Amino acid sequence: MQSSPNLSLPYIMPAQTQPHVTHNEAIRRLDCLTQLSVLDRTRTAPPATPDEGDRHVVAVTATGAWAGHEGEIAAFQDGAWAFYAPAAGWTAWCVAETGWLGFDGTDWHIVTGSGGPGDSVGQLGVNAAADGVNRLAVASDASLFTHDTAGDHRMTVNKQASTDTASLLFQSGWSGRAEMGLTGSDDFAFKVSADGSTFVDAITIDAETGVPDFPQTSLLTGFAMNLFQDSGRFAGNGALDVTIGGFAWPGYLTVYNGATPLAHAKFVQDNATYGGPGSALDPEVDALISQLREPSYRRWGSEFWIAEITMGSGTSGVFDHAGNTYTLCLFSVQRPRMPAMTFHAYLRAIDAPVLVPRLAGQTLLRNGVAEPDTMLIDPSEGWVSVTVRDSQPPRLSYGYNPSVFYIYARSAGDRVRLACPAMIPGLTKVDPDIGVIASILSYPA
Repeated sequence: MQSSPNLSLPYIMPAQTQPHVTHNEAIRRLDCLTQLSVLDRTRTAPPATPDEGDRHVVAVTATGAWAGHEGEIAAFQDGAWAFYAPAAGWTAWCVAETGWLGFDGTDWHIVTGSGGPGDSVGQLGVNAAADGVNRLAVASDASLFTHDTAGDHRMTVNKQASTDTASLLFQSGWSGRAEMGLTGSDDFAFKVSADGSTFVDAITIDAETGVPDFPQTSLLTGFAMNLFQDSGRFAGNGALDVTIGGFAWPGYLTVYNGATPLAHAKFVQDNATYGGPGSALDPEVDALISQLREPSYRRWGSEFWIAEITMGSGTSGVFDHAGNTYTLCLFSVQRPRMPAMTFHAYLRAIDAPVLVPRLAGQTLLRNGVAEPDTMLIDPSEGWVSVTVRDSQPPRLSYGYNPSVFYIYARSAGDRVRLACPAMIPGLTKVDPDIGVIASILSYPA
């Protein structure tokens, strides 16, 4: 043999001329590989001004003087680059990563537990193989996370954006069966699956309001009872028939500051717009019923009126918002009530924006989405589903105050259209595309 088996140190052979050359080559190689320390392992080309003795692990894909030496030790010795191919089991201290590297026969890896940037480990497998996706893998009958000195312990699962996912996934035979967390939104969801690919929302909790929803049941959304005597049909108290006659302004809503309510149009049962012999629907009614029902169901249903309220010239009860002054034109009557009530209606501003204030103890929802503050409805929005969830402390309530629902307009003559008002006991969810409309979820007196 002319060199050693592990470090390939050249031997001085018998009768060799100039043995000092061979000896110096061995010394040079020992100087590089003994107590091996490299500056980094991310460079693909040599630095412009290396210092004598600098060492690097050559990264892929190498170029220039390092081309073809990926994974090797590049050492700057005697003013030139020398390359040393590693063998499985070699270790080197990496200055840039503040940790030990190990060569597995194919590539260099940070040695588990040896440190790294901020004492980090690229991946860790405990009785299991970690990979680039599952960088922490544990195979065990149980796992324990407990508190340290403070007595607390919190696990954090973070995501980058609202539309991303941060969740816990439960599998059976490596196929998903249940998931809980923030799955595609900031609402907290509980999902289940029978096949690991199609997941069904069992429970969702609204991030804004904390109100739970049970999408696969009718709980909360299916049993909302309208307490108004005409079921919000503007047809007179106790209106029970499928068809109704003239418009009747109800006693449970009060107009204010000279505002005037009039009939705008009526949803007609068996209407001509959708193939029946009755009258055609007014465009405003058609726009609303199109929002509430599928096409094959828009011909039928209990009739109801849409009211149009025109703001008067009175100036009592003003509300300032975003640099504009609004004046009260309508509110729900202060009658005996439960501590917790839900009001729902459809509103459409005609001439200028109208305002629905959020009072203490209330949550406002526009088309099913919680509003951070007072709700301003613009004419360009068309029909808007408005929900007011109102909860008052029983010990601080007279039993009839306050009123639940208010509308403010900007100027005399401004019009707003109102349809299907409903007062519902308790804090409940009302689907914005269904509502508590006549003959659906109503209880006429």
